[in-house]
Amino acid sequence: MGIYVTFWHCHPAGLADEFLGGPLDEFDSWLAATIAEFPGDIEESVYPLLKAVRANGRAALEATTSADAMTVDRLMDAYFGMFCDKERAGLKRHADQSLLYARHFEGMFGSDNETAVSSAAFRLWDFMFKGRPECRDPNLLPYESEDGVYRLSYWTLDEVKLLRDAVIAGAQAPGVEERARTATKNALASAFEQGAGLIIEVA
Repeated sequence: MGIYVTFWHCHPAGLADEFLGGPLDEFDSWLAATIAEFPGDIEESVYPLLKAVRANGRAALEATTSADAMTVDRLMDAYFGMFCDKERAGLKRHADQSLLYARHFEGMFGSDNETAVSSAAFRLWDFMFKGRPECRDPNLLPYESEDGVYRLSYWTLDEVKLLRDAVIAGAQAPGVEERARTATKNALASAFEQGAGLIIEVA
C-alpha cells in the first residue's frame, strides 16, 4: 500500500466554500447513520459541529482552540474523504487523472523556504504534506492528520494562479519526478481554465 496524491477541482475560494455549497442535508443523514452504526470510526463531536454549521454557516468553522480545530478537521475529512467517496462520488471532480505516490511530489519548489526560488509557492506546496485547515491561521492551529496518513489541503483560484505562474517561470526544483511535474502542471492548468480552486488529497 502506498500513499498517493489526488487533485480535485473545488470552489475558487477553497475547501470551506466547497463544503458549505454541498448537499449538507444528505451529509447530515449519512453522518448520523454512520456514527450510530460504526461508533469510533468518526469523532462524535463532528455531528454537533455539523448542526452548528447548518445553523450558523462559516462562523461555526472558525475554531479558536485545539479541540475545536481537531473537530473541524475531522468534519472536513469525513465529508470529503468518506461521504463524497461512498455516497456522492460525483461531487469529486478530477483536475488530473494521475495517481502518483506522494513522495514523487516532495521538494517541487525546493527543500526549504529559505532556498526556494519562490517562497510563496513553497509555502503553498508545503500544505500538501501537512494538510491545510479552513477558517483559521494554519500557523496557530495547524491541520492535524487523524491517522498520520490522510491529509486534506486546498489552494484557492488566486493561489492556483500563483503556483501556475511559478511553474511557468521555472521555479520548480531540479530532480523532481517528471510524472509529478506533469501532473502538477496539468492540475494547475485545468483549475485555471475552469476558474476553480484545487483540493489536494493525500491518502
